Amino acid sequence: MAKDNEKYIWDWQTRTFPVIDPHSKVKHQIISEYLQSYVQVLMRNALIPELRLSIVDGFCGGGQYHDLDGEAHFGSPLIALEAVRAAETLINVNRTQPRVVRTQNFFVDVKQSNIDCLRAVLTAQGLGQRINRDVFLTCSDFTQALPAITQRIKDFGHGGRALFLLDQYAYGDVPFSSIKSIFSRFKNAEVLLTFNVDALITYLADRKPNRKAIANINLEQHIPWSELAALKATQKHEWQYLIQRCLSKGILIESGAQFMTVFFITPLGANPRTYWFIHLANQYRANDVMKSIHWRHGNQFSHLLSPSLFVGYDANRDVQVTHQQDLLLGEEHHFDGATHERICTELSELLPQLLYKQREQTFEALMHSVANFTMADEEVVKRSLNVAVSNQDLEVRDKDGRSKRRKGESIKLSDVITAPAQSTFFFL
Repeated sequence: MAKDNEKYIWDWQTRTFPVIDPHSKVKHQIISEYLQSYVQVLMRNALIPELRLSIVDGFCGGGQYHDLDGEAHFGSPLIALEAVRAAETLINVNRTQPRVVRTQNFFVDVKQSNIDCLRAVLTAQGLGQRINRDVFLTCSDFTQALPAITQRIKDFGHGGRALFLLDQYAYGDVPFSSIKSIFSRFKNAEVLLTFNVDALITYLADRKPNRKAIANINLEQHIPWSELAALKATQKHEWQYLIQRCLSKGILIESGAQFMTVFFITPLGANPRTYWFIHLANQYRANDVMKSIHWRHGNQFSHLLSPSLFVGYDANRDVQVTHQQDLLLGEEHHFDGATHERICTELSELLPQLLYKQREQTFEALMHSVANFTMADEEVVKRSLNVAVSNQDLEVRDKDGRSKRRKGESIKLSDVITAPAQSTFFFL
């Protein structure tokens, strides 16, 4: 997590480490939980003896922080290594023949001082013997290091499973052409990308330097430049939301990924700049697992990205950070209730259209069609179908047509959903 900023300085000799903010700790939790879920999902078949995975941290930083209490907090490289170790332990519980998760880990940073500090942190934590064995430290710009790393992933075999952690400081360090090259080479690759959307939009204007900056990351064609001045003049607040929608659509297209989910993160402060924590993947299951993790860490929702609901984390609404429990008056409970109500409203508008368009489809096909337009994961969609299925407004049978589901929560991915001929049912 290297940042081109005086706040982020690592020096092992003087024990100088940056202070980590609460919003970054949430991001670390998501990375850890996702990696552990990733391994467990891929190894759910008990007969699979081995998993090979490449982890690429393109902005790795120096490996250690201080939290607000002065305690040590490890950076994303050590979090990734520990998450894989923990997952390997879990998949071997009660087994006599252990299964193995083999990884190769590439930690890249543009500053040599950060790499030197990371090397020292790894050594201090008893991981020094892994350096140059399955942990590789590189001082380089990420895009320059990518071709060599790509070849190493290919040589590692087993389908090129790779997770890229790209925690850039703003939005301009990783062009989407680089991300597209990853997905074009490895169908099983995934990317976790920090994208500082507020930093981009705040200074967005139809000027040559600005257009060049957006063109450098391959998103220029997705900005309505000719309409920008009029939008700013006539829609002083809404224009930013419209640009967000253009950007989110452009990112999905230019990344080359099939599935995307956006978790917005707002740092603590009076006028913080919100950024997106984007997950890109070609596998539907990866998208659904990440959404379930986002729900666990979300404390705010938004309709700004699209007509659908998206969730995120706002440090200003976290009572563990603000210590203002008395002022929030049950805000966490309100978030759960309001979010459930909004997601039901969204699905009541979205699902009938899809079900009528194709009157018979598998539940998996339905989920694929909504994946990029809602934060609802499988469990939320199943619950939303409970009334329609129990009232027989929808018919759901197993793939062989023998067993009929009695409630939405019993639906499986391979089940076939049949909508009625008339478009008059309401299930929410």
